[in-house]
Amino acid sequence: MKHMTKAVAMLLAVCMMLGLAACGQAAPAPTEAPATTQAAAPETEAPETEAAAEKPVLLVVSFGTSYNDSREATIGAVEADLQKAYPDYEVRRAFTSQIIIDKLKERDNIDTDNVTQAMERLIADGVKEVVVQPTHVMPGFEYDDMVKEVSTFADKFDKLTISKPLLTDNEDYDRLAAALVKETAEYNQEGTAIVFMGHGTEHESNSTYARMQKRFAALGYNNYIVGTVEATPSLEDVIGIAKESGAKKVVLLPLMVVAGDHANNDMAGDEEGSWKTEFEKAGFEVECVLKGMGQYEDVRKMYIDHAAAAMEGQKPVLLAVSFGTSYNDSRDITIGAVEAALQEANPDYQVRRAFTSQIIIDILNERDGLAIDNVTQAMDRLVADGVKEVVVQPTHVMAGFEYDDVMKEIESYKDKFDSMKIGSALLVEDTDYTNLAKILVDETKDYVADDTAIVFMGHGTEHEANATYAKLQETMNKEGYKNYIIGTVEATPSLEDVIAMAKEAGVKKVVLLPLMIVAGDHANNDMAGDEEGSWKTEFEKAGFEVECVLKGMGQYPGVQQMIVDHAAAAK
Repeated sequence: MKHMTKAVAMLLAVCMMLGLAACGQAAPAPTEAPATTQAAAPETEAPETEAAAEKPVLLVVSFGTSYNDSREATIGAVEADLQKAYPDYEVRRAFTSQIIIDKLKERDNIDTDNVTQAMERLIADGVKEVVVQPTHVMPGFEYDDMVKEVSTFADKFDKLTISKPLLTDNEDYDRLAAALVKETAEYNQEGTAIVFMGHGTEHESNSTYARMQKRFAALGYNNYIVGTVEATPSLEDVIGIAKESGAKKVVLLPLMVVAGDHANNDMAGDEEGSWKTEFEKAGFEVECVLKGMGQYEDVRKMYIDHAAAAMEGQKPVLLAVSFGTSYNDSRDITIGAVEAALQEANPDYQVRRAFTSQIIIDILNERDGLAIDNVTQAMDRLVADGVKEVVVQPTHVMAGFEYDDVMKEIESYKDKFDSMKIGSALLVEDTDYTNLAKILVDETKDYVADDTAIVFMGHGTEHEANATYAKLQETMNKEGYKNYIIGTVEATPSLEDVIAMAKEAGVKKVVLLPLMIVAGDHANNDMAGDEEGSWKTEFEKAGFEVECVLKGMGQYPGVQQMIVDHAAAAK
């Protein structure tokens, strides 16, 4: 009996131990946050150990929707893709619409944090690093309010970064246009207008819709129309555009992340006044597609890339400052090529763009829906983005008025950064002149002949830096590059001076090229134009055979390298 009692006791002890272990496995971890604060996916549940609690969080902030199916197919899909892209982060959810939060709680007993609740939960959970990724389409009132709300918690974390909404930079508009065209390819037929309905706002960011329309047009998608429910372009505007296009059918889709109340009722509803019924009244065949943009893979990829940029928020910036041009093709292969060379040479920096010509900035915005910062806007954006280290690299040919203005503008920002360096203009040191002379000769070697003068047209200025042109001519002569002539449009050497030099050289032909980074308005009109007074027509009048080469110096790899070297010297 004694032995039997011992055995039973041992068995009971083992059973008790097993039972306790089982109970421990079944109990929730003490640090687990409510599942409703997560991205509605099991793999994003809060960590179960103190070490895991230090995992950085990617807080996805959306307006929200009470349409459950659309919410999971759109916001849920964005969150799931973000979690997959960033497994080292815990993805959590917050909504900005308290009305929707309350409705989900009342109707479905679903708890969703608003922004303040989400931030307080992060603090309570001991999170040290947070990236906030909004799913808002534009930086409007909802986004502004979210930024203000989040910013009050900045001192509670080691690192808090706020990412941008869907449409901010020019690249965003091009990417979204391409994504929407791809997703609607089956509807894109002759006689059909594809109409996107946005929300609309009294905020200045309502210009987003006009800008999106311009991007569609600039990219050749002329049967794509953008309108809004609550602002402009209005439904009446959109119907007018559709009539003008000659379309007989319209396909209606929401320009919204979710296909919620506006999409189901204002757009596709059968009630009086909906877009569907109003288009039908106007004589169109109508098809409605209840698909939020969050369902599009390419749109979700945009959010992933925005989050990546936010995670690299402290990356130093190399700001390339150019005069600018309204000639799109030339801009991409000159200024764009210089910027690409700077990025390749400085992979640890983010290269950004600013133009000094407000006239060109305004033309591009009005005509093409392209938004480009002036210098002050670019510097303000750097400060707002929390950038600590900046190199400003001008692409100006000389240190003239434009360059001086850049220096004055950025001077007031010096104390806003840990480090701010400024690169020199293209032609400053003696070696710059020698290098550029060799590059110009190499780039024009195919035109060299005894009876030919190669004539470069610079801009010219009343600034003392106009001496740059005479010095470059002197360098050309000193290096033995005969028959190379330098002139200016607006100063000296003048066109008359240059024609006289060509006559004195005894040549019969001139090849005209711009001594400018871009081949823009001056190159196309003042140099190569067929109008009276252009360099081309005046040289022809003087008896010369004329060939024009519309190639900006930004296209020359050697010039790109000079600018790269100037940025490196500044660093």
